[in-house]
Amino acid sequence: MGDEDQLHHAFSNCPQPPTLKATPTESQSKAALLCNGKFHKHLQEIFVPLVVRYVDLMESAIAQSIHRGFEQETWQPVKNIANSLPNVALPKVPSLPLNLPQIPSFSTPPWMASLYESTNGSTTSEDLFWKLDALQMFVYDLHWPEQEFAHHLEQRLKLMASDMIEACVKRTRTAFELKLQKANKTTDLRIPASVCTMFNVLVDAKKQSTKLCALDGGQEQQYHSKIDDLIDTTVKEIIALLVSKFVSVLEGVLSKLSRYDEGTFFSSILSFTVKAAAKYVDVPKPGMDLADTYIMFVRQNQDILREKVNEEMYIEKLFDQWYSNSMKVICVWLADRLDLQLHIYQLKTLIKIVKKTYRDFRLQGVLEGTLNSKTYDTLHRRLTVEEATASVSEGGGLQGITMKDSDEEEEG
Repeated sequence: MGDEDQLHHAFSNCPQPPTLKATPTESQSKAALLCNGKFHKHLQEIFVPLVVRYVDLMESAIAQSIHRGFEQETWQPVKNIANSLPNVALPKVPSLPLNLPQIPSFSTPPWMASLYESTNGSTTSEDLFWKLDALQMFVYDLHWPEQEFAHHLEQRLKLMASDMIEACVKRTRTAFELKLQKANKTTDLRIPASVCTMFNVLVDAKKQSTKLCALDGGQEQQYHSKIDDLIDTTVKEIIALLVSKFVSVLEGVLSKLSRYDEGTFFSSILSFTVKAAAKYVDVPKPGMDLADTYIMFVRQNQDILREKVNEEMYIEKLFDQWYSNSMKVICVWLADRLDLQLHIYQLKTLIKIVKKTYRDFRLQGVLEGTLNSKTYDTLHRRLTVEEATASVSEGGGLQGITMKDSDEEEEG
């Protein structure tokens, strides 16, 4: 019989009385010496310090694996490394007077297979969640007979899980911010898969915390509530960081449009050059490339996030904030030019950006109340007035671009 079988036999399976005819008094006497009797209590006294030592060492080992893991983390989605992850076993426990049972290497269990299908967490996070779950299941399977110590063990493991998941969430948040800082602020920006993996680590952490950190009853829910609040706060922060990065790209586009402000030297030169060239050649639409590249930037990043982030609620919040903040930035840019008539190229670019942004986010599920906000109404009225003014002064210079809704308008 192995060590693990011996532990389970000692703690949960009391020996049955021998198949001999015995008086009720003899049977009661033997039962008193076995299940929760002197012998059983003697075993508990021997194994209590060993189990405590085992849990201490496992806590230290898991904490070290988190530290080393995040230092080397590539944030590759776990689906791409699923074949290697199940071979990671819990570390060996050294220097104990008895050979305590080790959690063995194993083939992929059913619950982990379903995990791969539903998540794309990182190597370190998935390894962490498995180790915490395996350790809790091992201690649970001891079926410790003494209730007070059994409760202490459970509480200890729940607190450990809460601390470990908290460390995982904080390291993910730091890595997310560093990754975004390195990303460019042009329309070439495409969200890397690693950023989506970080999102999914938080999704996994929220799901796993329900199982690994929650205890039944009263104040003991504090472990789960604490980590739950931390995850919610962290998700809000990384959504805000990502929206800020997206908005900075739009600000770069508006900065380029600012060169066409009425009265600037560049605007005067451009208008003169275009009018002179138009006498001899078919001049292409200036400004449309700027609008088209921005629209492509929005659509492709929407598709990346929709495909790779596994929590619909987070995507909805992200898209709501992205749309709202984009409209606010454009509205502020226009408010700074209340006394100026927009250049024809500014107007065409803004009309196309605003209309396509509205339609794209509506297709992504942003609600009408968010789409048709006061900010959007203000923006729509200003561009409509500018369009009417330009159609008179430019003699049809908008070349078919209009704020009016039209089923015949070319999609692009």
